[in-house]
Amino acid sequence: MTLLTVQHLFIKDSWTNQPIVNDVNFTVDKGEVLGIIGESGSGKSVTCKALVGLNPKRLSVEGKVTFNNVQMLTLSEMQLRKHRGKDIAMIMQQGSRAFDPSFTVGKQLIEAMKVHTQLSIQEIEVTLTEFMDYMGLNKPKQILKSYPYMLSGGMLQRMMIALALALKPKLIIADEPTTTLDTITQYDVLQAFKDIKLNFDCAMIFISHDLTVINHIADRVVVMRKGQLIEEGTKEAVLYQPQQEYTQYLLSTRKKVNDYFKSVLRGESNA
Repeated sequence: MTLLTVQHLFIKDSWTNQPIVNDVNFTVDKGEVLGIIGESGSGKSVTCKALVGLNPKRLSVEGKVTFNNVQMLTLSEMQLRKHRGKDIAMIMQQGSRAFDPSFTVGKQLIEAMKVHTQLSIQEIEVTLTEFMDYMGLNKPKQILKSYPYMLSGGMLQRMMIALALALKPKLIIADEPTTTLDTITQYDVLQAFKDIKLNFDCAMIFISHDLTVINHIADRVVVMRKGQLIEEGTKEAVLYQPQQEYTQYLLSTRKKVNDYFKSVLRGESNA
């Protein structure tokens, strides 16, 4: 059953009159993970931010975005705020940017929960602790009393995911959520998303330039280039039998990088 439909999405920079996204169309079904891949500047992030009104005001948006039978592009900012976080959760690339350094992490999460739920502060703390435990965050009460600078990037990323799960969204948009993390933490966060896929009734849009990550998490994949969607299909079709030359180029480049590092590990490279 379709949860999200994006039809003829156009995004233009009104300052420069330059098109950024050109006639993009895709759907997301309930419980599905849609992977969006492409190089930096291909329009992945700006497309997904447009769905919930998070782009700068200078970026004009045209088209039709239907989420759970709601026409998102017709909503006011106040109406959008009711959907952001509660129905559609955003997991940003850098956890540190999602938190105000002036307040404890706990205060910020509690305020977010108060906006979208009728729970008491005590009930909110219990709920947050439950999902922090689920995300493998030890000593949750101590973490809630911490300021963002006192926590690692991986911890802040998992805190964002814990908050998202606590609000029980219908859709999570994860925008390059593992890019700035070290390899071990990347693995932990990716495993968390795989657990969410298996155990929660929640669809996901997972944005990444890392084809290995997309291969591990996505059901379907769309490929973007220069603001256009150029290929779409099942993970198996797009990543293993791509039809477009650009997708083939992305895959071959990834293979060359992997082969190079394997040769370095075997001591075969002269670089």
